[in-house]
Amino acid sequence: MTTTAPPVRLWTRDLGSCLHGTLATALLRDGHDPVTVLGAPWEFRRHPGAWSSEEYFFFAEPDSLAGRLALYHPFESAWHRSDGDGVDDLREALAAGVLPIAAVDNFHLPFRPAFHDVHAAHLLVVYRITDTEVYVSDAQPPAFQGAIPVADFLASWGSLNPPDDADVFFSASPSGRRWLSTRMTGPVPEPDRRWVGHVIRENVARYRQESPADTQTGLSGLRQYLDQLCALTPGTDAASEALSELYVISWNIQAQSGLHAEFLRTHAVRWRIPELAEAAAGVDAVAHGWTGVRMTGAHSRVWQRHRPEELRAHATTLVRRLEAALDLLELAADAVS
Repeated sequence: MTTTAPPVRLWTRDLGSCLHGTLATALLRDGHDPVTVLGAPWEFRRHPGAWSSEEYFFFAEPDSLAGRLALYHPFESAWHRSDGDGVDDLREALAAGVLPIAAVDNFHLPFRPAFHDVHAAHLLVVYRITDTEVYVSDAQPPAFQGAIPVADFLASWGSLNPPDDADVFFSASPSGRRWLSTRMTGPVPEPDRRWVGHVIRENVARYRQESPADTQTGLSGLRQYLDQLCALTPGTDAASEALSELYVISWNIQAQSGLHAEFLRTHAVRWRIPELAEAAAGVDAVAHGWTGVRMTGAHSRVWQRHRPEELRAHATTLVRRLEAALDLLELAADAVS
């Protein structure tokens, strides 16, 4: 039996992960612009201890993944776990017009560079199933869309994803036959100047609010988190755990920052508003500011060469860029409105 879906589009960005890429593919299939839906929100949120070693981790609770990543749209998602080989569940989803997003292990995917080499948790879109092949869409470089044997897909989708020294960040997280469904649950807002101004002000307000006791949020929460990272004792298990978490959680925070900059830049060009273009550049600087923090932490974790002074320098740069971007965004909101 063959189950199919309309053709899907590969979508990715340089700073993005499989999370934004797969959600974007689902949005595009249903006629929605990913930059508008996923690029409008911008925030920092971290709950200590709430993370998992997956490329697609994003702290969304109490919302769904899609709900948190698309705060200004009625976009929702739900995780499912299939029994048996689970293929029939994916067939039913496709027949109902849903593009399943499967949690997989790169080790078992013939088109990934990690094939039979490195275990790592990943997401991809399933868009067609035959008796012998599963057609998948994976925009993450090297970018692939096409058929793989059912056996390879099942091995990847059901993998235990054991700990792997070659990828200490995204291994040790079983695929578990999990898959994500998404849907737009209501009408989408018109991205006019009033709405964009509202979005900018809401984002700035969240960043300027004081962080609650149990979750680190906004500018104050980011400062607190970076201070804790820079105070780690080199070579300890606690330091290794914290640096692993840093690399995992900051990827999609960085990706959201880059996408928000694109969102702002798109409207700056559309309406020829220089203040909006300047704000976009400021947010883009924040996005790239995460690179120094992430990479310093990753190198410290992998090579056990903890460099607190270097980490502090990058953290200071990141915070200063964020402060500057928030000021620019306030000016942009006034200009847009």
